[in-house]
Amino acid sequence: MSSPMLSIAGLPKNPLVRRVEIAQAALDQFRGKRFQWGDNDCARLAAFVLREAGYKPNLAQFGGYRSALAARRALKSRKFATVLDWVDAVGPKRIAPAATLPGDLIAFPGEDGWEALTVALGAGRVLGFTETAIDGGCSIIDAKLGAALAAWSVPPWPKH
Repeated sequence: MSSPMLSIAGLPKNPLVRRVEIAQAALDQFRGKRFQWGDNDCARLAAFVLREAGYKPNLAQFGGYRSALAARRALKSRKFATVLDWVDAVGPKRIAPAATLPGDLIAFPGEDGWEALTVALGAGRVLGFTETAIDGGCSIIDAKLGAALAAWSVPPWPKH
């Protein structure tokens, strides 16, 4: 009998293993990068995770944006009031923040009326952009899940 955690004959790995791999890939890709609208921001971080899990986040629909004002205009031009609305439209299901697994998305209050999207890593930690990081960029943060605005389950290989 083979272990469900192995990929044998092209069968997918156990979904929890794949979730951890996606969270690790996000960590490898974004950790230490400084925040920059349109290049290294929370929407790009979330889109990376969504793509890795098999969703189609389609950030290209927003065009380029290089400031908070341009990002807000890009959202509104596509009829999204917030980045939470955009994540909802991509398709993952909302869940309680305490129910998140590695690779899920969690939104927290951000700066200047924005919501900050982060990636659940497990053990109460998330990957996200924060000004309090030593390097001033994307880092591992001890999350206060009680302050979360929303969370989404991002299982690999969505059925949509």
